[in-house]
Amino acid sequence: MNVQATIRRPRPVKLTVKDFLLLRETGVFAGFSKSELLDGKLSGVPVQGEDEPESDASIPIKLRIQDYLLLDEAGAFKSHAKTELIDGVVYEVSPQFRPHGFAKDELAYRLRRVLETLDTGLHVATEQSVEIAPHSDPQPDIILTTEPRGSGAIPVGSVALVVEISDSTAKYDLERKACIYAAAPIAEYWVVDVNARLIHQMWQPQDEVYTERREIGFDDRIVAATIEGLAVETTDF
Repeated sequence: MNVQATIRRPRPVKLTVKDFLLLRETGVFAGFSKSELLDGKLSGVPVQGEDEPESDASIPIKLRIQDYLLLDEAGAFKSHAKTELIDGVVYEVSPQFRPHGFAKDELAYRLRRVLETLDTGLHVATEQSVEIAPHSDPQPDIILTTEPRGSGAIPVGSVALVVEISDSTAKYDLERKACIYAAAPIAEYWVVDVNARLIHQMWQPQDEVYTERREIGFDDRIVAATIEGLAVETTDF
């Protein structure tokens, strides 16, 4: 049995007491009257306003991008090959194997070749952080951006299209990540499902939903819905 095939979504990273104390020392929980770490997950009781009814209800605490970067710099994720922040939760990203890697590299190459012929100002970036403030810092497999240079993460306002290559996380990419990218909003999103041999193309984001979708089979041409003139062949993916 292929062990990797059993992984259906990235695994949340459990924070340690050391991580919790570091966050508390730096004032991350200032908006909470009580904060705690249970089984690696953060929760707390929000500070109540003067006109709000008193409550001791605890809610999950979402990490902000700056909190995630603080923990990363402190070495909190050294035991994990790759992590990303999605809606305030740190996830461990699954290893990449050849079906995933080949599809990513080939699609990125073909996108670069087409963009060289177009006057869009877009560049292809791969596996870089995209800053979706305040609680998400994903690392899509492919990003089309007008700001490939600079320090820090790619600003979401520069991103025209993101692509996730899925060999074991298609459901997660089609649901949770689609919500994050639509809310950003990123104009267009593709999920390349190497097992089903389909590309799920989404555009026209509204709130947390892409209102337009279609599926393109491998060996067919995919035409971008939001970038004029951008079309690539998917033969031999």
